[in-house]
Amino acid sequence: MSGLLGPNTLLMLGGFLAIGTLAATFFALAGRASAPRWQRRLYGILWVLVLLVGGPLWLVAAAGIGLF
Repeated sequence: MSGLLGPNTLLMLGGFLAIGTLAATFFALAGRASAPRWQRRLYGILWVLVLLVGGPLWLVAAAGIGLF
């Protein structure tokens, strides 16, 4: 069993950080006034999907590679 702040915990948090960064990028792109309306709507949908699907998917992947 690893400690609370071991390398497995840092790797797991790194995955969540990557998901959050990707979602924040889509969120920022959705707010651009210069982008067409369809593109802003697409980015708005994408950032929500990244958060809703990416978090649980990362948990399954992290369990699959043995980070738990």
